[in-house]
Amino acid sequence: MGLFGGRVGNSNSLSGRNGSAQNKKTAYVYDIILDDTHPFVKDKGIEASFIGSIKFRTTDDLTTPEGDLPVAHPMDKGFKNLPIKNELVEIYEFSPGFYGYRRIGLDFNPSFTNAKTSITDTTTPQPQSENTSKDYQEVASTGISKGSTNTSENIGYGKYYQPQLGIHKLKLYEGDATIESRFGQSIRFSGFNNDKNQFSPTLIIRNSESPLNRKLGQNKVVEEDINRDGSVIVFGSDQYQLGFQPGTVDDNGKSDFETKPQSFGDYPSKLIGDQILINSGRVIISAKNAEMMFYSKKNYGFISDGAMSIDNKLGIDVSVGDNINVITNDRDILMYTGKGSIFLGNTELEPIVKGQQLVNILSELIDAITNQVFLTPSGPTKVGPENISDFGGIKSKLNNILSKLNQTS
Repeated sequence: MGLFGGRVGNSNSLSGRNGSAQNKKTAYVYDIILDDTHPFVKDKGIEASFIGSIKFRTTDDLTTPEGDLPVAHPMDKGFKNLPIKNELVEIYEFSPGFYGYRRIGLDFNPSFTNAKTSITDTTTPQPQSENTSKDYQEVASTGISKGSTNTSENIGYGKYYQPQLGIHKLKLYEGDATIESRFGQSIRFSGFNNDKNQFSPTLIIRNSESPLNRKLGQNKVVEEDINRDGSVIVFGSDQYQLGFQPGTVDDNGKSDFETKPQSFGDYPSKLIGDQILINSGRVIISAKNAEMMFYSKKNYGFISDGAMSIDNKLGIDVSVGDNINVITNDRDILMYTGKGSIFLGNTELEPIVKGQQLVNILSELIDAITNQVFLTPSGPTKVGPENISDFGGIKSKLNNILSKLNQTS
């Protein structure tokens, strides 16, 4: 269903009934329909159809009352790139009363796309500036156009939108396709964004621009910073090399990550080839109702400055094809089994001796031997054997059989 002004029509796309736009004009955005509570659509039964549409006034029309301003719909139904109030857009008329809009215009900062007084400036003619570039930069940094009175309700960007200083456009490579928001988010499809400019398809998704890049001048362009941007996912290939550093990387390129991959065998010296990087402040992976499986043709490792813990409702089964080496670096290994058992080996199992109990029993046995008395026809013998001192020496060595490090219960 297509939308014609406030009516519902039969067209399935913005190409309209005759398949092409009849008119193309520039216009200023007066209002954006963000949800079903907007007064223009509320309680009319067509609320969802207008989400993402705008109310506008063309630059050559200063007479239409604001209550009668026309409505334009996104040019692409599957991808909405919303303008903000006071922004200049391009309007296409596909059929009488049926409009589509597209964002256009120059900007240094994707967040500052217009002056907050654009609407009032068009209704109150202002003197033409002799230095357009200088004036634009002033508008971009302050959001205020020269000569504006700032008394109209049309001044501003909306109810809560605030432009952000320090948001930059991306540096582009030949053939790139990018999606860039006003907020430092971007998706880049590239083939040559590597040091050699060699064909290496790469997809980079980032959520926010790094604090370091945000300190740059407004007229600069930036590349994704996989170490400092808020959250990044990189799909790389061939000659695209990840300059990845673990931990938090400061402005001088130094990371606070301390642990080195000492146990990791064949750690790669250069991060190139087909690979995926996910880098963020926190990473959560959840399989809510089925399995989670990890496959690795080569080595895999866990490297952390913190502790590792596993909390399972059920047991843990480990099957390996080589030795298990545990290096504790002078730290203890504790196994709290409660009333559970520990089995070492799998054939001809025998109970483990308790060392202290063995010492106590042997000590009692030696005392009993040294104190034994025999009855003879001549009467009882004297207490203890002739070599009683030898038994005393053995008793003094009993604690030597106790381990200084390992214990059991």
